[in-house]
Amino acid sequence: MIRAFDAPIISNDQSLERLLAAPIPSLILFWDGKTLPEALSQAMIDLAKKNAGELVIAKINWRDNPVATSRFRLADGITLIGIREGVEIIRADSPKAAEIDRYADYLLGNGPEPGIEKPHRTTHHPGTDHPSAATDATFEQQVLKSPILVLVDFWAPWCAPCRMVAPVLEQLAKEYSGRLRIVKLNVDENPHFAGRYGVQGIPTMLIIQNGTVVERIVGAASKEHLRAKLDALL
Repeated sequence: MIRAFDAPIISNDQSLERLLAAPIPSLILFWDGKTLPEALSQAMIDLAKKNAGELVIAKINWRDNPVATSRFRLADGITLIGIREGVEIIRADSPKAAEIDRYADYLLGNGPEPGIEKPHRTTHHPGTDHPSAATDATFEQQVLKSPILVLVDFWAPWCAPCRMVAPVLEQLAKEYSGRLRIVKLNVDENPHFAGRYGVQGIPTMLIIQNGTVVERIVGAASKEHLRAKLDALL
């Protein structure tokens, strides 16, 4: 069960890996140990309450935590970083309180990337701008009954190649938004469909059209390889 934090948590080098491995996204504010602007601090508090159970809001004093400083290449001031499945998705230096909600929405797949206007698409299918998480309970509805092409990524948090391919899937979700749905299934927590489709190594990606598997890709495939497969089907 996911613990729902309704207030920002204070993290450090010792708890960093647990934070990055959380099953839900994390929005982490790295600051230099000095006083945070009151408006920014309040925005983080409000965000934690609003998104409890869906998003972890955390703060780390990077001056006192050299592992975090090195890992995220922190140098000065305040930096906001959004993490999903252990991968950095978005970063903002000197973030403003008024922008915090937009970064959270983008991380959760509920809005466009801050600073980039979302294009109008007459045939756009909601929720396809970012990979979405599926479970054995939701797989049939999200994947098998999807009206558009679906790429299913069978992965696990401990899998290094899975983390390598995650940013590629983020990019492809944006490029093919409205035409393709990318769905991620954690095989450790959802073994049924992994077994049904004979997934033995991860990452394994299946491209499914109208409920039928039309392509199987094993390993951390390149963006160009995946794009070629998708273009042949779209």
